[in-house]
Amino acid sequence: MTLNDGFERTVSDWLDEQAGHGMPGYLDEALARTTRTRQRPAWSSLERWLPVDTTTNLRIASRPTLGRALVLVAVLAALIGLALVAVGSLNPRVPAPFGIAANGQIAYWADGDILVADPDGTHAHAVISGPSDDGVPAYTRDGTQLAFLRNVSPHEATLMIANADGSGVRSVLKQPLTDSSWFDWSPDDRSLATVQVVDGVRVLSIVDVEHGTMRTLDVNGLAVDYWVAFRPGTNSELIFGTRSGSGDSERAGIYSIQADGSGLTPVVPSVVGPAEYKQVDLAPDGRTLTYWRWESATRPGRIHQLDITKKWDTELRFDPSDFGESGLLHSPDGSQVLLSRNEQSGATRGQIMIAPADASRPGILIGRRFDADTVEPAYGFSPDGKIVFVTFDGAAPQFFDAVTGAVRAGPSTPSNCCTWQRRAP
Repeated sequence: MTLNDGFERTVSDWLDEQAGHGMPGYLDEALARTTRTRQRPAWSSLERWLPVDTTTNLRIASRPTLGRALVLVAVLAALIGLALVAVGSLNPRVPAPFGIAANGQIAYWADGDILVADPDGTHAHAVISGPSDDGVPAYTRDGTQLAFLRNVSPHEATLMIANADGSGVRSVLKQPLTDSSWFDWSPDDRSLATVQVVDGVRVLSIVDVEHGTMRTLDVNGLAVDYWVAFRPGTNSELIFGTRSGSGDSERAGIYSIQADGSGLTPVVPSVVGPAEYKQVDLAPDGRTLTYWRWESATRPGRIHQLDITKKWDTELRFDPSDFGESGLLHSPDGSQVLLSRNEQSGATRGQIMIAPADASRPGILIGRRFDADTVEPAYGFSPDGKIVFVTFDGAAPQFFDAVTGAVRAGPSTPSNCCTWQRRAP
């Protein structure tokens, strides 16, 4: 069972192998999560849709009849109905920010370009291409826009945004982000939270997408870990990790803070140990979170579920024969989970498992086995929760049925994958 955090290993590999070229080693987990920008309607008032006739010779002195009045009412009602239909077509339905959604396009990146494919992996094509080195695409929560990072140096990348079809590309901020490890869209899609390095220190920042501004939150000197997430079921509450020290002296914690910087509160007590509060994931309802920790040499990786409000902490065990389990990720409706498990017979031999969220029965193993000390695949669910993907570095992603584990069609391009466009059910 590896004790190294996936992010730290990714950054290390990047520094050793790709310094000066290629996309920085941002975590695939940064693909997560995404935003809505309100669309300005093409109409400004009902006058543009209601009948206005200035050329008709009105017979002011004539006495209206009941039949004529009923006809006028019927015509007016029909025209208002047409207006409402037209207005509705200018404001298409979008999915709720959390939970189940319909599957849209799959976005991924390869060779510095952003590509998209249909949900079954067909019709793959580049939507962002050219001499720039682009990667880490992330659809907004409503699927209408696509954010990504444009590499400008080994440690710096510009936050970009485009329409879902790749048109209208623009930078969000004037200044690039430095060693950015994570970003997560707010429920209303107007801002995103990001973790980056400023003056050698990791900080938690909020980016206002509409105005192109960024502000750093005051966390009272806490050592910010690499991740942050908006808590489902709330409008502006953030959950983030802290981590300092190393080895047996490593101190870790989980905190809550509002997007305006107020309400800094510990979610769990800070603890000291070699591997604590690793790979935190929030349940879709926002009531619980999961993490894994090192228990002992005979009980290495163990996944825990924490009730955020009641502070109840429960250990989950998905397969009693496992040597260790880690990296739990919830499905969109919270009924299933993905996790990485290590075999009892070979402590470093890992494989991905699909399992019921309540750990009521052993799950289904999918994908190839891997050395958990040197390999860490990326994995996730489709917006409708029916498809699972697993990606290994330098290989085409593998897609599986979330219920049976059967292989499903997916993009065939070796790439970093995936983020899914969410659409209204």
